[in-house]
Amino acid sequence: MEPSRAPGKGTATRLWQQERTPQLNAVLTGVVSTATRVWALGFLVTRTGHLTKALWRDGAVWREAPVPDIGRVTALTAPGDEIWAAGDNGRMLHHFGSGWRQVDTPFPADSHGSYLGMAEFGPDDVWAVGDLCRRSDSHRRGLVQRWDGSRWAELPLPDIGEHWGLSGIAGTSATNVWAVGWAFANGLETAVVLRFDGDYWQRFATPSELGMEHSLQDVTVLPDSGDVVAVGYRTDEAGVRSPLTMAWTGSGWRITPSPGDEGQLNAVDGRMAVGYAEGDDAYAAHLGTRAWHRLRTPRPLGPRGRLTLNGVLGMPDGSAIAVGVERLPQPLASSPSSEALRPLVLNCSPSALRELGFGGSWPWSEGHRSVQGE
Repeated sequence: MEPSRAPGKGTATRLWQQERTPQLNAVLTGVVSTATRVWALGFLVTRTGHLTKALWRDGAVWREAPVPDIGRVTALTAPGDEIWAAGDNGRMLHHFGSGWRQVDTPFPADSHGSYLGMAEFGPDDVWAVGDLCRRSDSHRRGLVQRWDGSRWAELPLPDIGEHWGLSGIAGTSATNVWAVGWAFANGLETAVVLRFDGDYWQRFATPSELGMEHSLQDVTVLPDSGDVVAVGYRTDEAGVRSPLTMAWTGSGWRITPSPGDEGQLNAVDGRMAVGYAEGDDAYAAHLGTRAWHRLRTPRPLGPRGRLTLNGVLGMPDGSAIAVGVERLPQPLASSPSSEALRPLVLNCSPSALRELGFGGSWPWSEGHRSVQGE
């Protein structure tokens, strides 16, 4: 059902509640759920680099859990009671039972790059996408790897070009997998959409807009309808970004109406997408029957603070949890950078969504979503 009106003044307070997190100089990049817990992972920013951080939800409070350090965590997924977390240069973590362990991957030793999206179709069928750049030729290319229950293996991909990558993956089974990303050709950035049918990857054409470049950050499949939805950003000739949403029609991809604010969308789960907007706001949007509708989010707590949302998770009760970072300016002497970073967790109220005319359940939720806007 479409909303009868735009959210009114004060709606953000009722719709979103900020949950308490440890006071770390950290960024949260993704959120997942198992049968017993909700987890958010990201990284601590230090003077010498990044340290992996894992938080778990205890009511409306988040607590830190010990985790091996792989640096930045840039992608997450949760098959059943397990969790997979991946980061830069082939580093990956697996949580099963009571703890975390680091797992070897076939990431080429002569390359650098990142895993940027993950999906799963069971504990023995986990997928990771991203990009890598071989030091020998400086060409960046997309990457897909698959876990079969005992090891990770790289899958062959179509020849897209010399500079491209994948940032999101979703599907209904191992014979219906969608992956999205970006490619540079002739000085322009274009969206990349691939589909795997169990045997081969096929690239699909994506729509273009005069004077605009496109990049896709994440993709999801709505099990209630079978619709495939992708989100990201468009960039105009002046370099200004605005949210981009696309949908699969069954025969091709089309651009769907979305709010015209400046900013970008980083992640999507079910009918909720998140990112950031220019003007220091977090960005959240809900997919109605015909278009995306922006939802008001809390303003930064500090006078010059900035909020960014990197991951979102639809919960069975109709709520949604979005994670990211709050940036607060501070003197150079007291921080590794000119700003303090605080983990950000927002909880979206299902009752407030219903008041706005949106549905109150998430039967389509995959139980995991993450994407990296950093």
